[in-house]
Order: sequence, then C-alpha cells, then structure tokens
Amino acid sequence: MHRIRLVPAADLLVLACLAAVLALSGASKLRAREETEDAFASLRVPAWMPRRLGAAALPWLEIALAAGLVASPSRILVVVAIAAAVLMATYTLLVARALTFDEPVTCACFGRLGGHRVDRLTLVRNVLLTGLGAWAVEVAAGGGSVPGAAGALDRPGWAAVGAAVVVALVAALVAAGGRPVEGAYGDAELDYQRTPIPFARLDFPDGTSQSLRDLASTGARLLVFLSSGCGSCIRVSEHVDDWSARLAPAVDLVTVYTSGTTEFLHHDPDLVALDPDATVRAVFNIPSAPAAVLLGADGLLAGGPLGGRNDITQLVEDVLAELESAPDAAT
Repeated sequence: MHRIRLVPAADLLVLACLAAVLALSGASKLRAREETEDAFASLRVPAWMPRRLGAAALPWLEIALAAGLVASPSRILVVVAIAAAVLMATYTLLVARALTFDEPVTCACFGRLGGHRVDRLTLVRNVLLTGLGAWAVEVAAGGGSVPGAAGALDRPGWAAVGAAVVVALVAALVAAGGRPVEGAYGDAELDYQRTPIPFARLDFPDGTSQSLRDLASTGARLLVFLSSGCGSCIRVSEHVDDWSARLAPAVDLVTVYTSGTTEFLHHDPDLVALDPDATVRAVFNIPSAPAAVLLGADGLLAGGPLGGRNDITQLVEDVLAELESAPDAAT
C-alpha cells in the first residue's frame, strides 16, 4: 500500500521539477536576450543554428515544454517528455564539449540566474537534468501525468511532495546565499584605493615581453581582458577600436588574451597582448573575461579590476569624461 501511494508522488515530483527548471530557464532567458545570444557563441553552437533566431526561440520552447509537462495527458506527455529529454541531453553535450576548449567558457544557461562559468559542476548538473528528462519519459510511457498523479495523491502523498519542495527550496536558498555577484571583484561601496601596479609581464605577438609597470611608465594603459570562449567578450571586442581611438593619446588600450587564438577578434590585432599562463589575471584576481584594469602612468592602479561588459563600458565612459573635463591633466 505504501508503495502504491508513493508512485503518484514520485511522478508528480519528477514532472513538476523538470517543468520548473524549464520554466525558470525560459523566463530568465526572455529577460536576457543578449546573454543568451552570447551563450550560443561561447558554447560554439553549430552554425546551422543562427544565434539570434535560436536565442529568440529557445526561451519560448522551454516555456512551452514546461507547460506541456504539467498539463498534458499521458499520451501527449510522451512526446513532450522526449522533447525535454533531448533538449537536456543537447545541453549536456554542449557543456561537455565546452570543457575541452583551450580557454574557460562562460554561458548564461539560465539567463541572468546562477553562475555563468562552465565547469565540471555545470556538467554534473546537466547530467542530472538529462536523467530527470529520461525519468519523465519513463513516467509518461507508464501512463503517468501531473493531473493523474495529483488526483491519485492522498494526504501522506501530499505531505511527501510538500516536504520535498521545502527541502529543495532550502537547498536553493543556501546555494544562492554563497554565490558571488557576477562581475564584482571588490566592494563598490568602498572608496577606490589606489595600489601599486603588481609585478607581472605581458607577451606580445612580435615575441617581445614587457612588465606592467614598464608598460605604463610612458602613459596610462587600459587592459581589457578577453577570451575566445566568451560570447560577451565578442560584444566587448566590437567596441575596442572605437574606445582605443577615443582614449588616445592620453590612454592606450591593450587587449589581453590567455592564448594566441584570434578567431573571435573584432578589433585591430596590433592592440593584442598575451597572458599565456594567466599570470596577469591571477595577480588581479580576475576569474573570467571580459574584465578590465586601468594602469596609471604614476605606477598605481587607476581603475578596476572589474568584470562584465556593462562595467567595462562604464569605466571607459568615466575615463573619457575625466579626459574631457581636464584635457590637459595627466592621467
């Protein structure tokens, strides 16, 4: 008798959980269209899937699948569950492939929610979601559905479902509480403390090498850290030439890559510097690109490090405003 009562509860939890993940993901992507497009680039989705069209359609597909998982009778649910399982498996394959790339990958898999760094934990999460999709297919194939499971639940069954929901919410709140804010490398509420430029070196495509301090000794330098495994970096790179022209001659802009890969460059290659061992990133505690640091000509940091396309753009605009208000002042 106990086993019979638990089957509807399990069916309901599996389908509702998968539907909730898809609905949350789809709704978040609707509010993060550009981030979703960037994810297509970061994960190197095959060219036959247009980035803009895919980013526009994917949120609605996820929301439709979520609704279908909750509302469909078992015969229709089989098709919906198979589609959801295939989608989850596709995500898992893309993430697994991304882990083989030379540079770290960032991906807004849940829009603006959650951490965006693709790592082994991301793969584990997606494998579990793929398993949940397969379980949903099994539930549907066995004649299960959300309406049917809800109608078959008795009081102990509802108690089991309620307890599982509470546990899931508590776990989600605990995990969210420990997540750092994306793009924040310091306390924005504190006054900026200028510190000496650290000892680190950059390599250049012509085979030369120069320390950060020597690089800034002849003038201020804005270091913009980019990566070929980051869709947001592509958007930043599209503005680099314009920023460089507007900042010159007071501030020279240098783009910093951890490898020689230039397939996503959208700027003058003469601006490129290399940080092959990620040493410069490490001394500035930069976890991922895009990011920026402003080196002052006086041997002190003048801005950053900070991360994210919006913050980098704001830094450039702030520097330009300073230059316009004091055109004869040394930076």
